[in-house]
Parts: sequence; C-alpha cells; structure tokens
Amino acid sequence: MTQPTPNPTIQGQCPACRGTSLFLGTGGHVTCARIDCPNPCAADDLLHSPAGPLITGTLKQLTTATATLTACLDEHVQAMRQAVDRSTR
Repeated sequence: MTQPTPNPTIQGQCPACRGTSLFLGTGGHVTCARIDCPNPCAADDLLHSPAGPLITGTLKQLTTATATLTACLDEHVQAMRQAVDRSTR
C-alpha cells in the first residue's frame, strides 16, 4: 500500500501571487509554497471566509460541469473516430 503524500499539491493558482504552487499544509490548510508570496494563506483565507461555502459550492459545480463536458467530448471524439474508420474501409 502506498503512503499518502505528506503535503499534496493542489491544482490552481494562489490568489496572492498567481503562482501554481499551492499545497495542502498542516491541518489541511491550503498554502502557497512560494517564498516571495505576499500572503501564502490567501487561498485558505478565502475558503474560510464568510464567502467560503459559496466558493466551495461553486468549485464543486465547476468540477461536476467539467467532468460532464469531458465525458461528452470523449463520446464525440469516439464517434468521430468510428466515422473515420468506417469511411476508410
């Protein structure tokens, strides 16, 4: 069994420095790893602000929408491949 990554990286950009260096820090807090970041806890602050539930809900909706779109695109790509295969026979 593989061990979990001690500080897994997180997709996205830090709202303070726009770096793609977010990770899950101690206690589950989203933190920026860049030394030059003016506010390494900016993402975590947003998630725990009064707007946090709205932000989290929006992220979940976007994740679901992305998965649905990806599935639809996969179906279309597969259909196109089948059509090309049929036309080249």
